[in-house]
Amino acid sequence: MTSHPPHARTPDATGGRILGHCGGDAPGRLELDRRSLSPSDGSRPLRLTDLILPLGIGAVLRLALVVAFIGTLGRGDEAAYLRLGWGWSEFGAYTGMWAPLYPKLISYFSGLFGDGAADALRIVQVFMAVWAGVWTALIADMFGGRRAGLIAAWMFALYLPLAGFAALMYSESLFLCFFLPSVYQLLRYAREGRIAAPAWRGPLAGCLLGLAALTRESTLIFVFPCMVWVAFALRGHETEKRVGNARFKAWAHGKGPLAIAPALLFGLTALLTVMPWTIRNAWHFDRFVPIATSSQGSSVVGWNAYDINYDIADLGDNVLDAPGTLRDKIRGPEPAPWSPRAVSNVADASELNISDGLDFAKANPGFFLRSRIVEFVDMMSPLSFILRSLRITDGIGEPLNSALVKTLFAVLAVLMVPAVVLLGLWGWTHARDAGPLRSLAATLTVCTVSVAAISGMTRYRVPVMPLFIVLGALYLAGQREKPPRHRKILLSTLTVLIILSWIPSIGPIQMALAVLWKS
Repeated sequence: MTSHPPHARTPDATGGRILGHCGGDAPGRLELDRRSLSPSDGSRPLRLTDLILPLGIGAVLRLALVVAFIGTLGRGDEAAYLRLGWGWSEFGAYTGMWAPLYPKLISYFSGLFGDGAADALRIVQVFMAVWAGVWTALIADMFGGRRAGLIAAWMFALYLPLAGFAALMYSESLFLCFFLPSVYQLLRYAREGRIAAPAWRGPLAGCLLGLAALTRESTLIFVFPCMVWVAFALRGHETEKRVGNARFKAWAHGKGPLAIAPALLFGLTALLTVMPWTIRNAWHFDRFVPIATSSQGSSVVGWNAYDINYDIADLGDNVLDAPGTLRDKIRGPEPAPWSPRAVSNVADASELNISDGLDFAKANPGFFLRSRIVEFVDMMSPLSFILRSLRITDGIGEPLNSALVKTLFAVLAVLMVPAVVLLGLWGWTHARDAGPLRSLAATLTVCTVSVAAISGMTRYRVPVMPLFIVLGALYLAGQREKPPRHRKILLSTLTVLIILSWIPSIGPIQMALAVLWKS
């Protein structure tokens, strides 16, 4: 190896990590030139000022949706969130079965704005979306440079299925404010390397993921897979001896082939963030409830004979109708349904309903398997919750109060879903120098899709859609390489599977567009 003076750095083949030694550090150790965090694309690094135009236009788009929905009353989960928040503000106690942070935010706004709390929160959700867009762009910049960051910002700004949540009273806007910075910190941690990176990156990512879980209960399923990801993404050997205060830092960064200590610190911090609410639940419910008991609702509608997919449930004659000839053929004959338990204690009801749902699945394995295919179809559908809200919300104002505008909006929103998913798949396959992003995106996507084993609807895929936007931006920015054979095979397989999953949604999409056109 060619010797270098202290602090000299020689880029390796990736252009991201460098080989060299500094002072008393062990020679030959891999370090990171922090100026090389983003691959060079022939332009200056991304600055926050670069994002003013795309995210400003995204904010205007969302504000237009907010103006259209101001004064309207939500239905279903939206109405339930508002009741929970108002009740918390009025009575000073929370008795709901959902994760607490979004109801608490509604409660706070209820105390400030009274009956105008929902509309005030909608306006704040516009700023939440800008915040989430910044982190989406920064993740793309980390792996693809300024051009990729700008493309990701524009894609996020104009992606209507996500933009719609600014006007809706769902927890997704708040969730992304915690989740995307957590993903950024994990990727930055892996990008810098466990020796060069500050030890606080992992715990910070864990804390943010814990807050995301307190906003959406299902986020807990990400914790252990992300711990495994940290252990592998930061793997390597660290042989130098440290003393004094540096000893803790060496332990925090981990030693040996797997980064066990960083993974444990990340996971422990996530669980410690959730723990105060878990302790509260133990006192309130007299049992172990990590965050919430919303899984009982999913078991009632997911592990049962009838099919409630809230994206399309109201297209038929009653709320239990989920139209679509091909969907019905896949499900086949329905066994006798079971009824939810009428128990006042929601924790007791949760246990009983989950048990009844599992018993139903065991008793009807063939139907259960077929219905899981339908749940996957429902999660992957080009429909989205903003389209549902356009159909069922009364009193929508300008600029969405005409049938023509609503239908055009819906058509664009429907087309954007397959465009972003397919671009993201191509980006995942072809992205250059994006190993940590590729593996983390795959991990989070598998976790997200696994939720379809319980129940499937388009809201559940929200966590990974910004990552598909990032991967698509890398592809469009030209950060590509010739993929190995196994990735090509995987791309072809997934593309065929996803396109097939969209076919059963054609009927419901046509029905939804027809409803909007006639409205």
